[in-house]
Amino acid sequence: MLVSLIMPTLNRYEDIDLLIESLVNQTYKNFELIVVDQNDNDKVKTIVDKYVDKVDVKYIKNDKIGLSYNRNIGIDMAKGQIIGFPDDDCVYEHDTLEKVIRFFEENIDYKIYSCKTMDQNKVDAFKAMYNGTCEISSLNVLDTITSITFFINFKDNNYTKFDEKLGVGGTFGSGEEIDYILNLLSKGYKGRYFGDDIIYHPAKKHSKSKEKYQRDYNYGRGFGALCKKQIVYRKDYKFIKVMSSKLVRNLGGFILSSNRDYHSATIKGRLNGFKQYKNSEE
Repeated sequence: MLVSLIMPTLNRYEDIDLLIESLVNQTYKNFELIVVDQNDNDKVKTIVDKYVDKVDVKYIKNDKIGLSYNRNIGIDMAKGQIIGFPDDDCVYEHDTLEKVIRFFEENIDYKIYSCKTMDQNKVDAFKAMYNGTCEISSLNVLDTITSITFFINFKDNNYTKFDEKLGVGGTFGSGEEIDYILNLLSKGYKGRYFGDDIIYHPAKKHSKSKEKYQRDYNYGRGFGALCKKQIVYRKDYKFIKVMSSKLVRNLGGFILSSNRDYHSATIKGRLNGFKQYKNSEE
């Protein structure tokens, strides 16, 4: 089975070498890497060109910025039965793709595989995820999915695309990967999560600033938007519990923690995103 790995990139260079080196060392070799470069220079092209004899890599230059938009460009180029979405600063273990392939070969009823993400020191610094193994559902999707950890088996190559209003560079600044999986689950796709398998991602450090407040607000808007999609448009009323628990946590943090700006921005963003998101048909 051919695996298509779709990687939009913007304003990151040195880390790309680490990702591609981890791909060179994969025990499973039947994959293609599709790089969608949003930069206004040729630095990424120079990096990619070093690996053309080692990895099946396709390079696309695009001047429109947007994570979901550029992932969809990559999807249009993909030829694989299985699709994954590595970040330009993540690193695979040497047998990551082998584990994905083995899972789909041994579990033909499943179409979604996901695993855990940690930093290189095996600390949950990027995102805390579930520690065990479990079925993926709408109620645990936030604990079992990040964009870099899931792979989809599209047996008929009829690929699902991302909602381009969601994600960095879109109207609502996050939530695109969770929405993507929720969409597939609503269509009957079955998924399983493996907490012992790891894809590495560095922790992100943000200083306190007006820019951080705006970023937190935009991320909150993305979560509010995907909640509206799931609850109102997909009519998954159980997801109200997920949204409510997040809001309650933010309210508690606003009252009790020292990081009030984060919780204030996130609450406002989530409520605004829920209010403002509309399906394209509306």
